[in-house]
Amino acid sequence: MKYLLVIVVLIFLRAASYAQTITGKLIDKQTGVPLRYILVACSSGSAFTDDAGNFQLKITNPVDTIRINSMGCKPFELAAHKWGSFSRLIELEIKLTELNEVKITARRNYHKDSVSLRQEYTKQFNFRGPRFNEIVRMPSASMPFAGITIDVGNLYKALTKKHNPDYKLQQILLRDERENHVSNRFNKTIVSNLTSLRGDSLENFMSSCRPTATLIDRMSDYDLIQYVKTNLEKFKLNGSKPNLLPTLLKPGQSLAEQ
Repeated sequence: MKYLLVIVVLIFLRAASYAQTITGKLIDKQTGVPLRYILVACSSGSAFTDDAGNFQLKITNPVDTIRINSMGCKPFELAAHKWGSFSRLIELEIKLTELNEVKITARRNYHKDSVSLRQEYTKQFNFRGPRFNEIVRMPSASMPFAGITIDVGNLYKALTKKHNPDYKLQQILLRDERENHVSNRFNKTIVSNLTSLRGDSLENFMSSCRPTATLIDRMSDYDLIQYVKTNLEKFKLNGSKPNLLPTLLKPGQSLAEQ
């Protein structure tokens, strides 16, 4: 255990002493036009291109990867150690998307939207940090005296997991998925039919009585109906007025829990 702590300290000292500032310019590969306000990111930080397409980014992680994702363009990735000491000219290619037949319906299908979103962002939804057996390698049966080895790269990734852009996007996607689940069950059509509220009164009720994702997961359809009716009485006693002062909510919390 003492040797493992020494290794961890050495890794952090090495990472702390590493610093590289990379520069580059983004242009459209087809037209040569500079691409403005494009996000260039890595686990150490991020930067936007300026009006001329130029950017500057400081790298503090020796095993970092520079990623450029822009809507309508093919993504670009390059390991930091391969960047070099010169300014790179990066040509982003336009990503052509073949559109399927569009069918317009009166109501969105939450389940299809959720499946489609998970298919589009499969990499982010499946993101995970290295497991213990991927960091600590035990000796094989054929070489019992080889000793335990530590995968330094995977150890660093595990320690900096929450700074990874894919992890951050994963948390946003999961949060939005949960909120969409609430909106699918606690929707204006159901609430309006149960309460006969319309217009601003309906909007005020929807915002002030919205349940949390955790709460709505525990509700059957009958429970949800009773929840709406109970909160309708409180809403009427309050004079059908929303809270006049904004309330700062914690992540996953709703006004219904105040």
